[in-house]
Amino acid sequence: MSSRLVLLEQHPGKATDNSALDSGITILAVCLMIVSLGALARMPLNAALLHILLVAGFAFLLFYGMVEMYRWGTWGRVIWAFGLTALWVADTTVSPVAVYWVFVLFFVYLRAMRGWLGYTWVAAALAISVAIQIPVGLTLGGVMGPALSAVVVLAIDWAFFTINKVSQERQQLIDELLATRDRLAETERAAGVAQERERLAHEIHDTVAQNLSSIQMLLHAAERDVRALGGDVEQPLRKMETARRAASNNLAETRAMIAALAPAPLTEASLREALERVAGDFAAAGELDVDVDVDGEAAPLPMRVEAGLLRIAQGAVSNVVNHAEATRARITLTYGADEVRLDVVDNGRGFDVAAQGLKPSGLGHLGLDAMRSRAEELGGTLEIESAPGGPTALSVAVPVTINRKTDTSEEVTGD
Repeated sequence: MSSRLVLLEQHPGKATDNSALDSGITILAVCLMIVSLGALARMPLNAALLHILLVAGFAFLLFYGMVEMYRWGTWGRVIWAFGLTALWVADTTVSPVAVYWVFVLFFVYLRAMRGWLGYTWVAAALAISVAIQIPVGLTLGGVMGPALSAVVVLAIDWAFFTINKVSQERQQLIDELLATRDRLAETERAAGVAQERERLAHEIHDTVAQNLSSIQMLLHAAERDVRALGGDVEQPLRKMETARRAASNNLAETRAMIAALAPAPLTEASLREALERVAGDFAAAGELDVDVDVDGEAAPLPMRVEAGLLRIAQGAVSNVVNHAEATRARITLTYGADEVRLDVVDNGRGFDVAAQGLKPSGLGHLGLDAMRSRAEELGGTLEIESAPGGPTALSVAVPVTINRKTDTSEEVTGD
């Protein structure tokens, strides 16, 4: 790929896929030049010298243009083709063998000028090759030879063009597949990192943090028992206080580690608190009232689920602020035995859900597509109920296995 880019930089507009055809044209031209020079043996000296000059001029202009024509524009190539044609016609007046140069010219015209312009030059050269034979007597072979040559050249050029097109499409497909593979690998890597961070956070929460909470609770209980005994208990109490303070500091550091592993919006708050923060921000920005309700017994959820529900809520309330013209909205988080549900309802102007889904992606429902995709990634579903005139209700249900903590220390500490 890098070498291909270098060639394109050296010759702007050059397609290296046709290098084989260019090599074939060069070999054919060399062979015809040799055949033309072979006719010198039967030519007068003056005619032979003129023939040599015309052959040399044609060869120089041909090979120079084959290398440099990719730098020229359309008019530059037309002038170059006109010069080659003029030298060819001039040499046919000196040596009849020069008529065979038209075979090379057919290829050159099609390489230099694509489409109707190239076909026009081929037709003009074919007419000239037939016309120059009229003074010496036109024969069927004299007409069929150039005509068949033109047909063969057109067929070869079409075949090369088709092969190159297929090759480019295949290369583009390969590039897209490689890019997709890279994106998929990056997505899988990011998902793996997120899952590992979630696992570590939960492991730390369920082991170190809970044990430190238990140590604090036991030290509080032991301190009460020691005070109840009476007597000289200051020294034991000081040691207990030191141990309790160390446990408290370690618990704070552990919670900081858990927060660092959690998604940013949830680092310092529960899911409900994060939703209330989102509601407050959007309410201030959109001048509407946004309430947050929680139904059912709140329970710890996987970080990926909490982050996904939070992002969906942000997208839904953002749509309310930007499009619904609503004055009130309500976010409801419902904890069930097998699923958690998020509902966002507003009293705005509503919309036609079916018509919105028929629009091309990016024309008004890109945010809805993103929320629906996020819900599907969590194994859930997203439903929207609305009609022109409002209201609008968005509901997301995500299945989840909820690990309810029954540790006494967690109840005491409120963790």
